[in-house]
Amino acid sequence: MKEEPFISPDQQLELIERMLEESRKTVLSMGFPSMIWGGFVSIGTALSYAFASWHWYVAIGLLWALLMASAFLLVVRHDRRKQQQQLKTTSLHKISNEMWIFIFGVMVLYGIVGFLRPQNISLPYALCVVSLLVGTAYWISSSMTRYFLLRIMSALWIVCSIVVLLVPALWSPAVVGICAFLGECMTGIYFYAKERKESLYQTELC
Repeated sequence: MKEEPFISPDQQLELIERMLEESRKTVLSMGFPSMIWGGFVSIGTALSYAFASWHWYVAIGLLWALLMASAFLLVVRHDRRKQQQQLKTTSLHKISNEMWIFIFGVMVLYGIVGFLRPQNISLPYALCVVSLLVGTAYWISSSMTRYFLLRIMSALWIVCSIVVLLVPALWSPAVVGICAFLGECMTGIYFYAKERKESLYQTELC
C-alpha cells in the first residue's frame, strides 16, 4: 500500500495561504463582469419603462438584445485582455467562469422562448427564474471562496425572486433593476476598484 506523502506544518500553512489568495483573486475578478451586467441591466430597465411610456414596445426587445450582446462582448474582451497580459488564471476562476457562462446561456435560452411565446411565460415568473439563477450562482461562488459578501448578494437575489411575484407585474422589472444596481453594479465597482488598486501596486513593486 502506497503511503501518502508527508506534509509538514509549514507546507500546510503555505497551502492554506495559497488557497485563500486564490479565493480572494477569484472574488476580485468578478468585479468587472458584475459592474457591466449590473449597469447594463439597470440602464435597460430604466429605458424599458421610458419606451413603454412612449408606446415603443417593439424597441424594448431590440434594446435588451443590444444591451445583452454588448455586455457579453465587453466581458469577453476584458477576460481575453487579462489572458494576453499573461495574468495567472486560478482554477477557481476557471470554474467560476464556466458556471456563469452556463447560467448566461440558460437565461438567453429562456429569454428566446419568452420572446417567441410570450403568452406561455409571464414577465414576473421569468424574472423570478432569472433572479433564482443569479442567486444560486452567487451562493455557489460564496461556498467556493468563503467570501461573505457573495452570500449577501445571493440573499439579495433570492429575496428579489420572491418580491417580483408579490408586487404588481408592472413593477417587477423595477425590482430587478434596483437589485441589479445595488447587488451587481455597486458591488462590482467595489471589487473592480480593489483589483485595479492591487494591480497598480504590484506594477509599482516590479
